[in-house]
Amino acid sequence: MKGLTFTLAFKPQFGLDLSPLTPDRLQGLNQGQIKRIKLDYGKGKVTVGEAFTLTGFDCENIEIRRSVDKLMRIGHEMSHGTITIKGAVGDYAGQGMKGGSIFINGNVGSWLGCNMRNGHITVKGNVGDYPGGAMPGDIEGMTDGFICIYGDAGNCVGDRMRRGMIIVDGSAGDYCGSRMAAGTIIVLDKAGEHVGFNMKRGTIVLAKKPRHIAATFRSCGNLKMQFLRLLFKQLADMGKQFAVFKRIDPEVHRYAGDLAYKGKGEILILQAIKTGNKAA
Repeated sequence: MKGLTFTLAFKPQFGLDLSPLTPDRLQGLNQGQIKRIKLDYGKGKVTVGEAFTLTGFDCENIEIRRSVDKLMRIGHEMSHGTITIKGAVGDYAGQGMKGGSIFINGNVGSWLGCNMRNGHITVKGNVGDYPGGAMPGDIEGMTDGFICIYGDAGNCVGDRMRRGMIIVDGSAGDYCGSRMAAGTIIVLDKAGEHVGFNMKRGTIVLAKKPRHIAATFRSCGNLKMQFLRLLFKQLADMGKQFAVFKRIDPEVHRYAGDLAYKGKGEILILQAIKTGNKAA
């Protein structure tokens, strides 16, 4: 059965909330019923039929075409199925995600995967601030799941993250891993200021040493971290897009902290990556 495809029919001037368009919420509906669903658009509403042309029937495999950065909250709280987006995406993609997969072929706004509980998000582009983070006022960010960003990420990657993994193939902004409670963040290019700010536990792996590491992180010297060897092998076995991990040696310079916040976390600076192309 052909996947259900939504092709954007106009250029939105305001934020268009696509949270109702998930496999969970569309299950059992026919095209006519789907077209009558009302979507929040700015201060008003539009129907799906007014905003998109529809083809296909399989609600487990949704595709959004001609996507732009005004499309918000794609994949909100989805628990199964697949959503593929061709184009840019706005804020809150994958918010509260519980399972399934989201594939985004374009740039993404802020709060990607915020408060996600499980699932898999892949972005072939750049991402704004707070990927995998917590919404304002929330105690926890993502508590499980996997986010892979093939471009650069903004500030506060994994803010208040509790479990799960975030991989950034490019660079990360300031406050990477801020207030982490647990989980793993890997940045394969440079990171900005204040890495690991107020982190309690968790692991931040950096390919390049930041210009400044806070005095509340204690240097533990160079170490061979055998768990990294196993982790990198598992990642490399996930597909050719993760081939870069075959070239990374598990020797790191370890910093423990944040000691100002009962820090049992760690920043690991990779000491050797064999030359070659990065993950594509």
